Amino acid sequence: MSLQHIADAANQLAREGKKPSVALIKSRISQPASLREIIETLKTWQFNPNADIPTNDSPAVTTTDVADPTAALIADAIASVREEFAPLRQEVTELKAEIAALKKALLTQ
Repeated sequence: MSLQHIADAANQLAREGKKPSVALIKSRISQPASLREIIETLKTWQFNPNADIPTNDSPAVTTTDVADPTAALIADAIASVREEFAPLRQEVTELKAEIAALKKALLTQ
């Protein structure tokens, strides 16, 4: 059985302007699903609403499976931001040194 009906319920709630939650999805689905299936599918949907939803026949996604790709994406984003800020930090350091040199020059006059 596919868990797509859970993702469909989440999409329907989002289209209605509601934030999908376990309780709202449980109230919307017509096929039986365990809380674990709803939670895992909702986590996948929140990460990427267009993601392919696995079937029940496939191995269940564990918390570590979800955390590792998420952690990798976060680490990549942080690295990207650090790269963008590196030249700015260097410029601030140079400006501080220049200000200090100017203050010293004014004090010695």
